[in-house]
Amino acid sequence: MLVLANRPGFPFLGNDFFGALGDIFSCHAVDNPKPQAELAMLKQYGPDVPEATLQKLVAAFGELRSMADQGTITYPYSTREVVNIVKHLQVGGLMHCILF
Repeated sequence: MLVLANRPGFPFLGNDFFGALGDIFSCHAVDNPKPQAELAMLKQYGPDVPEATLQKLVAAFGELRSMADQGTITYPYSTREVVNIVKHLQVGGLMHCILF
């Protein structure tokens, strides 16, 4: 069985999966993809988005994740958020808002 769950704590206010079922299953944490893998994935979502923009987004989200891991910010940004940005860029919805 494959079960997906967010890490416990803020901002994910659901059940603590590991606390409730961790002793029943063999649990494995899956980290965000490495930068090159994330870039390759984002190219699939935004084939018309300039690669330089995608690289900047990967770097920015990597920095945000590091800040969350260090406790500097509280929200642990995931690949889901950067994918949504790239989807909007692909359709041209935010192209004028990106000031890289």
